[in-house]
Amino acid sequence: MPSYYVHVKPAGGATRWEDGLELVTTEADSLEVRMGVAATAGEFLEFDVAVRNRSSRPVLVAPEQFYLLAYYPDFPSPKQLPATNPETTIETLQQKAAEHEKQSTALPAAEVLAGVNNTLADLTTKRRNETTAQYEARNAAHQAEKARHEQQRTAQAVQAVATREQLAAAEESLLRKTTLNPGYAARGRVRFQRYVDAATRLRVVVPVAGHELAGDFIQTRFTPNGRPLTPPPPTAAAQSPAAPTAGSPR
Repeated sequence: MPSYYVHVKPAGGATRWEDGLELVTTEADSLEVRMGVAATAGEFLEFDVAVRNRSSRPVLVAPEQFYLLAYYPDFPSPKQLPATNPETTIETLQQKAAEHEKQSTALPAAEVLAGVNNTLADLTTKRRNETTAQYEARNAAHQAEKARHEQQRTAQAVQAVATREQLAAAEESLLRKTTLNPGYAARGRVRFQRYVDAATRLRVVVPVAGHELAGDFIQTRFTPNGRPLTPPPPTAAAQSPAAPTAGSPR
């Protein structure tokens, strides 16, 4: 059980509600960005981001270029954290699913060898003068080995299905790199690794067409019983990408 949870909300000003999310809107040069907090639990901090192109020219939207600025109490400079690359996320899930599927249908070398050995043993049973009890024991061991391999293949098949479901969800929900023609919009989730839970203020920056459109948010940590935690000053571990993922027990 995690030792704390985080709550993130817009820092203030004019906001609007849409699809259950409180959105921050920012505009520049006929470009509009709306963003809201989509998820704070688990490995990632996720924002729902929509980019609308009201200009007369196409613009590139590249989520891997988005970044987050995390501000800590009594610390002069913010920590900058890049967004995760959605294409890398999707490619990794594709590779994992393919590997699980391969393992779910593969015939392990150990099983093949066991089958060959068992066949050879059957052919030489009479010459070895094997007793019935010895034969039954050998056959039971062989069947147990086959069952073990079948369980392994079944487990791999289950993992393959689960990974394919994660892949489908990522392909559907993540904001991906695209070129927006005039009058078009793109919307999806943008993920950041949860390395900045101790920060009290977050700024999500969306670079588009030479502009950096940003939204500001306030972050608060709570104990499981709802008591606010006073954020500590950042430590070397808190500022390092190798810091523990938030949500895990502290």
